[in-house]
Amino acid sequence: MKLAPTIRTYIENHMREHGFKLQQFSDITGVNVGTLSAILKGSRPMAVSQLDQITAGMGLEKGYFYEMYSVEFFIEAAPHWRRLKPFLHRCAEFNKLACIQEVVIQVTDDRSYISELFEMAEEFNKNGLSEAALILYECVAEGEKYQHSERLALCQYRIFLLDEL
Repeated sequence: MKLAPTIRTYIENHMREHGFKLQQFSDITGVNVGTLSAILKGSRPMAVSQLDQITAGMGLEKGYFYEMYSVEFFIEAAPHWRRLKPFLHRCAEFNKLACIQEVVIQVTDDRSYISELFEMAEEFNKNGLSEAALILYECVAEGEKYQHSERLALCQYRIFLLDEL
């Protein structure tokens, strides 16, 4: 059975193909050499901002690795809001709605994320990112469906308004 390549594998292959040493690749990407080394060894998780820097340094389009990142850091691993929040923001900016959908479905199993996701949906809605907001509202509404809460009512109202657009 062949293992699916990871982002780390792609980075290592890119460095090998271009003959880059760690310091050279660090200079190209702007990611600290120690941080880059720890990421490649797997001893440090990669922040979405670092992923964006590395992606740009590799000459790839913005958000190129987001699908892989969502699987590696939020589906196969325990998600953490500190990493999840910036990732969802970037996905909304780049219109990577499938990534948002996939990750949010996974994290709403843990009810502790419901209030943060609702606040983020409100922010997205306010900033004109209505498709991303709709995904979050729907997931929050699903998570709240037996709560009869004000948040559930607001979600249903916002979903109604956004579906009209």
